[in-house]
Amino acid sequence: MSAVILKRLFVAILAVTLCSPVWAQTSTFTEWAVPTAGSEPLHLVAASDSVFYFTESGRNTLAQLNTATNAFVEIRLPAGSMPHGLVLSSNLVAFCAFNGNYVGFFNTTTGVLTTWPVPTPNSGTIHLDLSGTSVFFTEANGNKIGFLNPSTAQITEWLVPTAGALPRGVVVGQGAQVFVAELGTRKIAMLDTSANTITEWTLPTVFKQVEHLRFSGGVVYFGDLGSSWLGTLNPATNVLTSWKSPTVNAAVPDVFVPSSLINFTERKGNKIGLLNPTIQLGANQTLTPVITQTPPVVTAVKSTSPHVSKITTIVNPTITEVAGVVTGGFTEWAIPTAESQPLGIIGIDNIIAFTEYSGNKVATLVSTEHASVAVTAVP
Repeated sequence: MSAVILKRLFVAILAVTLCSPVWAQTSTFTEWAVPTAGSEPLHLVAASDSVFYFTESGRNTLAQLNTATNAFVEIRLPAGSMPHGLVLSSNLVAFCAFNGNYVGFFNTTTGVLTTWPVPTPNSGTIHLDLSGTSVFFTEANGNKIGFLNPSTAQITEWLVPTAGALPRGVVVGQGAQVFVAELGTRKIAMLDTSANTITEWTLPTVFKQVEHLRFSGGVVYFGDLGSSWLGTLNPATNVLTSWKSPTVNAAVPDVFVPSSLINFTERKGNKIGLLNPTIQLGANQTLTPVITQTPPVVTAVKSTSPHVSKITTIVNPTITEVAGVVTGGFTEWAIPTAESQPLGIIGIDNIIAFTEYSGNKVATLVSTEHASVAVTAVP
């Protein structure tokens, strides 16, 4: 056999190996059942590598899980709050109350809850992100982007130009940039607070429902709840880069971006995924932005401090070893709890933490997979 034929055979075998599913090393899932049945945990943030805060949307509760002690602390919020997105700044947990129509701040040191009412009635406050000691938030029903400055006791609102946008995920970018996912219109929007303009990029039709956003290195990261696609948008170049997860109809509600890797949840696929873009090359497409002048409306608001109660419960976790499946630059781990519907995801050190919406659990995945994946690019 000639050297040329041998070389071609080797390349063919290598391509098949890299593009076909193979078993990765075993990783560890640890799952804690939320003490309150039907809690419907949504999103979570990390205070440390063992302390996580999350929202129980079905039980009007903000909760803390300490994985070192297996202790849950559940903070009962005012009736009808329905907490959704949350962020953490020092000892303050800020969250959106979707039905309560307020932005809340819970002081983890004093146990005091401060609520700020949103001027737009039934606005559907849903996601938020920090900007210093203030927060930007989205109003899914009100079709607005809001900004709460507790120091001045004012809320500023900008109306999203596209009707029925259903703004969801929001993330603060560079300078005056604030990015928003328009779940109802397949768009990514950017509010420029210095110019009071909103720029909108329409995503290709393979994207159906982008729910949550992250920002890193000048780029916006997101998954698609209505498909198996993940994407990044560079607002400086208008370039969209997209990848398709190996699992059909995975439904990707949330992503997390440690360094150059993308961790994500697959709500319908019932998996935790990892994408290494240096191995799995994405497809690039240039989008056309549309810019609209959007004057803000500023409203003075007054906070209240309703009483909250706390309940502490110890829950022993379930530990399961699971081997990940590698497909090109993707690695996927099947969650031990069937039909758990993983949703929010966060990472700290080598720990990935996530919520199980239907499984009524909070879980972690510990893996050294990041260091074990090959470095050959796959188109």
